[in-house]
Amino acid sequence: VLAQVKRICETGSLSSRSVGVPGAMVDCVCVVDESEQDIYHPMSYTKRNDPVLYGKIRSPAEDVPKLPLNERKIIARRASLALKPGKVINLGIGLPEGIASVAGEEGQLQYVTLTTEPGVFGGFPAAGREFGPASNADALVEMNEMFDFYDGGGLDMCFLGAAQISPQGDVNVSRMSAEKLIGPGGFIDISQSTRNISFLCTFTAKGLDIDCDGAEGKITIIKDGKIKKFVNQVHERTFSGREAVRRGQKVYFVTERAVFRRTASHDVIELIEIAPGVDLQKDILDQMEFEPVISPNLKQMDERIFRQGKMEIELFGEIQDRVTYHEGDHVIFIDLTGISLASEDEVGWLGRSLDLILQPITNERGPVDAIVNYDSFDCKLGLEEAYADAIEALSNRHYKSVKRYSFNAFRRAKLKSMARVEEWDAKSLFREWDEDSTGDLSPLQLRQGVREKFGVRLKQAELDALCKDGVTLHNFTDILFAVMSKFE
Repeated sequence: VLAQVKRICETGSLSSRSVGVPGAMVDCVCVVDESEQDIYHPMSYTKRNDPVLYGKIRSPAEDVPKLPLNERKIIARRASLALKPGKVINLGIGLPEGIASVAGEEGQLQYVTLTTEPGVFGGFPAAGREFGPASNADALVEMNEMFDFYDGGGLDMCFLGAAQISPQGDVNVSRMSAEKLIGPGGFIDISQSTRNISFLCTFTAKGLDIDCDGAEGKITIIKDGKIKKFVNQVHERTFSGREAVRRGQKVYFVTERAVFRRTASHDVIELIEIAPGVDLQKDILDQMEFEPVISPNLKQMDERIFRQGKMEIELFGEIQDRVTYHEGDHVIFIDLTGISLASEDEVGWLGRSLDLILQPITNERGPVDAIVNYDSFDCKLGLEEAYADAIEALSNRHYKSVKRYSFNAFRRAKLKSMARVEEWDAKSLFREWDEDSTGDLSPLQLRQGVREKFGVRLKQAELDALCKDGVTLHNFTDILFAVMSKFE
C-alpha cells in the first residue's frame, strides 16, 4: 500500500480516533512537496480549502446560490413540488442537484433533510464539480454507513438523473452508448430501496434550446436536441419499471415540458402534465420513439414554475390542512410546524383562522381536547403577550384540555388516535397497497404501506415475523392489529 500525504507527524502524536488507515497496512509513504500540494492535494476539483464544506464554520442562509431560469431550474422546481416537511431525501448528481438550490430559495431547507451518498445529512449539498459535501450539514457519516441507511429503507423519496427512458419505464444511467460504459454507482441501492422516486432529465439532449422569459409563465421550445431521451430500447436497464410496479414503488419522470408516471394501470408510462406553451404533438409526442398513455386528466404544469422570482410554495399547506379532527375521541390535532408570526396582524390571523375552524365542532359537541405541535414554531420577540392572549381566548372558548408536543411526539399521539384498525376498510387498504394486483403483499409493500399510512417503522425482524406466512387479504386485518399494537 502506497500512501501519498501532505506532511508527516511524530509517531504516536495522532489520536487513535483520527487514524483512518493503520500504519501496519502501509508499505510506503510519499510526501508531496509543499509547492505542489495545491495540485495534488486540493480539497476538491475547484477549491483548495473551504471550512464550510467540512463543518468547521457555517455560512449565512442567504448565501445559497440561485439558479438562472433555464431548463435545469424548471425541472428542479417541478420536482421540488413533491417535497414535504420532515422527509429524508436523496439527491443524485446532475439535474437533481438543482432541487437543493430551489429549496434554499423557497426557504424549505430547514424543514427537509437532504442527503447525498458520500455521507451528508442535511444542509445545502454542493453541486457540479463540488458534488459530495454540503454547506451547513447536520451530520457527516462514512459512505458505507450512509448506504446501510439507504439499504435499510431510511429514505422517504429520492431524485435521480436519467439518460434514457423506455416505454415500460425502464431507466438507463449506466451506459451512454454501446461503447461507453460508466457504471451505475450507488444508483441501484438508492432506487431499489426508496418508495417514491422521481427521475429528472431534459426531454432531448445535445442542442436543446428553450425560451422562458419568466414573465408569461410558459415555455417555448426553440430547437430540440439531437438525442431523444424517451426511446424504444435503452442501452442498458439500470432500473426496471415493471419491477418497480411489482414492488409498489411510485415512479415519476420529470422534464422541462412534461411529467410522466409509471403505474400498474398501464404497461407503458403515462403523460400526466404538460407545460404551458408546449404543443402536445410537435413538442412531446414527435420527440418520443414511442407513444405514451395520455391521462384523461392531463393537467398543465404550475405556471409559477416558469416565472421569475420565488414560487412562494406553501410547504405545509393551508391552515385548514393543518387541523385534523378525530370524531371518535373528540380530539383535535393542530400542526403549527414552521409557522412564523412576525406581527400582531399575523397573530390575529392565526387566532381568527383557528376560531373559525373550531366553532362548528365545539358548538355541536362542546369543548374539545387539543394536541398542538410547536416544532419549529416562531413568534417574534415582543409578540408574546399578544400571542398568549389569542391562545387564551381560544382555550376559554373551545378547549377542554391542551397538550403541546414537538414533531415526533405529536405525530405518534395523532396516529395513535387515528390509526384504529377497526375504522379502516381493510379490503380497500389492501388493494391500495397491492398496486400490482397480485393478491399478496411483498414485505417491501407492507413495510412502505405501514410507514406511509400509519407512521410505523418496522424493523427487519418484525417484518419477517409478520410476513412468515405471506400477506393476503385473508390475514391482512390480523397483521394490521399486530402492527397497531406498537402504539400501545
